[in-house]
Amino acid sequence: MKRLLIGAFLFLAFFISNAQEKSYNIACVAFYNLENFFDTIDDPIKNDQEFLPDGLNSWDSKKYNEKLAHMSDVISQIGDEYVKGGPVVVGLSEVENIGVLQDLCNTPKLKASGYMPILIEGPDVRGVDVGLIYRKEFFTFISASSHTLRIPDRDDFFTRDQLLVNGIILGDTVHFIINHWPSRRGGEKRSAPLREAAAKLTRSIADSITNTSPNAKIFIMGDLNDNPTDVSLTKHLRAAGKIELAPTMGLYNPMYKMFKTDGNGSGAYRDSWHLFDQIIISNGLLGDDKSTLKLYKTLIFNRNFLKQKEGNFAGYPFRTYVGSSYQGGYSDHFPVYMFLVKLK
Repeated sequence: MKRLLIGAFLFLAFFISNAQEKSYNIACVAFYNLENFFDTIDDPIKNDQEFLPDGLNSWDSKKYNEKLAHMSDVISQIGDEYVKGGPVVVGLSEVENIGVLQDLCNTPKLKASGYMPILIEGPDVRGVDVGLIYRKEFFTFISASSHTLRIPDRDDFFTRDQLLVNGIILGDTVHFIINHWPSRRGGEKRSAPLREAAAKLTRSIADSITNTSPNAKIFIMGDLNDNPTDVSLTKHLRAAGKIELAPTMGLYNPMYKMFKTDGNGSGAYRDSWHLFDQIIISNGLLGDDKSTLKLYKTLIFNRNFLKQKEGNFAGYPFRTYVGSSYQGGYSDHFPVYMFLVKLK
């Protein structure tokens, strides 16, 4: 028999009764691709011309403020099955600068939860980066660093840096590697080596942590532009799709089954669903010893209000833009999120 007690704060107590009753804390972490989250100010060193008031998309203050309201509305609801006020940590992609994240954190719904932003500018040709917001009451920030993907003999190649953020949740040290791997522009096969290189960089960051702390609690999250079954994930990142293989491979991808067996996705293209948005974890977050943070379950946040309601793309993510046509939606990706538990 299981009884769930839902409270008003981020960490909720729930009890599982078998031979005896145990009490747990529960926390939520998430990732969300915000789809071209630019401000309206011209940055001369960035390629932001499309997202200016006089640009192709006529991106003005009204649209920007609507986007802020939409994003904060989504984030505040993620994980509300068990938690209130939003996840303790949210990794983000397609963000222009730290100012955009500060505006997001200052929206009424997120300001009430005490969110703080982290973003380190990278070399991406479009001027977008990955970032992270966290609830300062429940996450103790330690440090952040960015890691640049370099391709041999490709001095002209620039993409998003990978962001490593270290902190503490419920007394446990945790590490978040936020990603937005190179796109499939030019074709999936032709661009695959770039994502494979990104996967190797991510793995090297994770290995540098586990070499010092074998039981480290690592979250690899992001828009990877590949599915859990693609070789960038299975061969180069070496993320196990089956939990019994995780002790050997060192990483576990709980979204492998969600995609391969259940057919779930976080985005769609040409009548085909993909699961590019993923959260992958290290072995330190697996196992039955819940005296430290452990994986509970992983989900896609795909509620009806985030879906296109009609037309050829009914059921797809309700986007901000289709081409240069403003839709007034949310994003072309659904967020993904994960619950963690720890004995009280």
